[in-house]
Amino acid sequence: MDQATQDLLAGTEPPHRPNGERKLAHNVFMQITWGLLGVAALGQLFLLVWLDVMS
Repeated sequence: MDQATQDLLAGTEPPHRPNGERKLAHNVFMQITWGLLGVAALGQLFLLVWLDVMS
């Protein structure tokens, strides 16, 4: 990786907490987004099993 790319990646790095954890993990929007993705995945799994049993 060339120096310009490394400088760009270092400048656009997500914010971190003092312990090294990314701040994005505690963003309410991201928590809601991951929660909705989990609900959608469980719903699809339920429908897959239910429709397979019903047919």
